Amino acid sequence: MKKVYLTIVITIVSLVLMACDITDSGGQENVLRIDFVEAGLGREWLVQLKEKFEAKNPGVTVKLEGNPNMTANAGPKIENNRDIADIYFLLETNWQRWATAGYLANLDDLYASEVEDGLTMEEKMVDEVIDFGKINGSYYAIPWNDGVTGIVYNAGMFEENNWEVPETFDELLALAETIKEEGRGVKPFTWPGQYSAYWNFVVYNWWAQIEGLDGMKEFYEFGSPEVFKQEGKLKALQAFELLIGDQSNSMNGVNGLIHTNSQMYFINGIAAMIPNGIWIESEMQHVIPEGFKMKMMQTPTLEGAKEPLINNPQLGDFIVVPKHAKNLELAKDFLRMMATDEALMLYTKLTGTPRPFKYDPTQIEGLSEFVLSALEIWKNSKPLYAISKNPMYFANDLNTFPRSGAPYGEIYLGDTTAEEVWQKDYEYVVSRWDEFLKNNNMN
Repeated sequence: MKKVYLTIVITIVSLVLMACDITDSGGQENVLRIDFVEAGLGREWLVQLKEKFEAKNPGVTVKLEGNPNMTANAGPKIENNRDIADIYFLLETNWQRWATAGYLANLDDLYASEVEDGLTMEEKMVDEVIDFGKINGSYYAIPWNDGVTGIVYNAGMFEENNWEVPETFDELLALAETIKEEGRGVKPFTWPGQYSAYWNFVVYNWWAQIEGLDGMKEFYEFGSPEVFKQEGKLKALQAFELLIGDQSNSMNGVNGLIHTNSQMYFINGIAAMIPNGIWIESEMQHVIPEGFKMKMMQTPTLEGAKEPLINNPQLGDFIVVPKHAKNLELAKDFLRMMATDEALMLYTKLTGTPRPFKYDPTQIEGLSEFVLSALEIWKNSKPLYAISKNPMYFANDLNTFPRSGAPYGEIYLGDTTAEEVWQKDYEYVVSRWDEFLKNNNMN
């Protein structure tokens, strides 16, 4: 009997220990663990913020875990509450699902707390992004990066050939012809056909120029299928079709390129322009040829634009704190520090990328010509933050191109037209609207 009793006790203890292990965050007292996507921005920004935080909080250690695949790795850990960090810096994904399932810490008190000079976290944020991290009336995420996207051009090549930076779409079309005539084999564009959604950086700008920011907000509310008939979406796709549907405007073989391939062709002078973002310099810093000069251009304006100066920041990367983080209050303290002017300026100086807070990064000394050109667009344009709170969006039933996905490669190859993409997206949404409503308990 004693043997049986001992076996039972050991089994029970083992089960208890296993249960504890399943929910263990892996955290330690006074050790703040931060897991982050370590990619184009590197880690120096976080190393320096770590040092500043540790200096202000004696006895606290910040542990950094970087990984290019952290976004995919974090999901199972957060959902299973196993080996979780105190803070996650992740790329765009469905954090809203984690929030509604109860996996994330409520950050209402952080948003309402003072950052510096009497300003709260909420007041310090760019007005248009305050609701980015809100779902069901509470805050569960903080936007990580703001940005600038559009057309990056070889400024040295433009200067050498006396090519004017186009201000209108018609001027862009004319420039493409000039480059082919005068560029000694240089093509107007290179771009990553395997990641053709890079053209969203330009096409969304054109769309918002025509519809205005109110029209874009209406689209992403997904109130009815009729938003998929917006004229601005069609005109933006038609502009892309005119520009890139002409295959002579792109270097040969773009449909087989990934983003780093296309960026290498660009910085080596094979093409004069590339759809990209403010991060390109940081991402390619170790291979940019000496003397190479590039800048970001304001997206050339379509005829009939309501709002010609638009910037599509591609807001989406985010910061979250798991509900069961071991050091919840330390995590909030760190995020509060990151919103101070000192930390914001340091972040931009080291990454070349702004954050969506109220500060003036153009005043930072030592920034490159390229970054300054992009930050001027960030400072002087109206930001297009494509934020949706519709459950059909969270469930991936609806998005910008719900039937076709990013259609740019097919338009480039001539397999479809801009109008066909526009019409078929609308027809697809109409045919499945009731199903989407039912799937998300909205009927």
